[in-house]
Amino acid sequence: MSVPLALLGGKPAVPHPPAYSWPPITNSDTALLVQLLQRKELSYYGREGVVRELEEAFKVYFNVRYALAMSSGTAALHSAFFGVGLGEGDEVLAPTFTFLSTVMPIFVVNALPILVDAEPDTGNIDPADIERRITPQTKAVVITHMQGHACNMTRIMDLVRTYRLTLIEDCSHAHGASHQGRLLGTFGDASVFSLQGSKLVAGGQGGILLTNDQEIYERATLLGHFKVRAAEEVTSEKYRDFSGTGYGLNYRMHPFAAGLANEQFKRLDTYLNGRNENLLYLSSCLKDIPGIAPPVVRDYVTRHGWFTYRPIYKPHELKGLSLETYLKALQAEGVSIQKATSTPLHLEPLFQVEDDHSHTYGRSGHAYKSIRHRYRKGDLPQSEQYTQATCTIPPFTEPMPAIMDQFGEAFRKVAEYAHLLRDYESSDSSQPR
Repeated sequence: MSVPLALLGGKPAVPHPPAYSWPPITNSDTALLVQLLQRKELSYYGREGVVRELEEAFKVYFNVRYALAMSSGTAALHSAFFGVGLGEGDEVLAPTFTFLSTVMPIFVVNALPILVDAEPDTGNIDPADIERRITPQTKAVVITHMQGHACNMTRIMDLVRTYRLTLIEDCSHAHGASHQGRLLGTFGDASVFSLQGSKLVAGGQGGILLTNDQEIYERATLLGHFKVRAAEEVTSEKYRDFSGTGYGLNYRMHPFAAGLANEQFKRLDTYLNGRNENLLYLSSCLKDIPGIAPPVVRDYVTRHGWFTYRPIYKPHELKGLSLETYLKALQAEGVSIQKATSTPLHLEPLFQVEDDHSHTYGRSGHAYKSIRHRYRKGDLPQSEQYTQATCTIPPFTEPMPAIMDQFGEAFRKVAEYAHLLRDYESSDSSQPR
């Protein structure tokens, strides 16, 4: 009798596992960077060169009035929070399940982040929990379209309008994704895209702020683009006198990052089409297999961004087989799968203490200790359950239906022979350590 599972000595379902490397670097990418170096375009003070080209490309694609390139997505988020005028005493509702940059700059503008639970199936911010946490001090909401799946914008926009809140969209996972045909990044008062090296539009480091509001744009420009850029772009009577100094930070994007991001941006739709082809097909392969649930895609998602592919493990369907053994068996079969390692922010030490031994400064310039919210495990349970159960598979971009079929076969094998894996677990646990 042949051994069925690769972990136990059988043949793997994926004999030639695909390598994942991002971003794809083409000859045109390399040629552009060499040209910049040869022309000695190493920095810009004004809105010029490849930075201007990148900003114009974003403005056209998203049909917005203003686009401002930054040194990072974190810098763009800080600029967005500053641009919309958040400050001391303002509460900002923010997802607990997100990358830290969505939330941490809120402290820098002396506002107070109020963490919000996640939807149990998508991992996105839960609109019902947003509404529960609104107080008279709530001034804004920041959302992240996690893994490129749109948040429930119909419900969120209803809340924003009803309670007259400012909305900031973090679209760092969602370049080119859409909700009911409308591009993500066009709903908020300001939106932000990271251009870090793992993102769909990758510049190595960088970020973009989009807005249709002149005051937000001018404030964001003054925060990190002083002198020439500020003098060119800040035209309102309220702010133009401050262009010489700005507000003290240097958030300008490096030309190399802008040039690479601009070349990658030209291929965005091709990348998205490839990821959707692969990963929606993979979901169709997994949908009836015990032990695993493909990522939920809500009806309002008209295009998914697929920053990563995150199926959810269902141990009760495999009679309690541990996630560790399940992943080990799939990896032996050749599936590129790992345990998702994201931790909800409310479980991080900074959000579990009232005093982090730092100090901040209010609008008046005096030092003060902000009133901090202290969180404990169990406070935002849906995010905890989601992160404990999710796995991650790379967002393979080049169409590879045969490999997706092999991945599906690997999941089927592991589910069918889960009883052997439980025996393996029992045997392994009995061995001396």
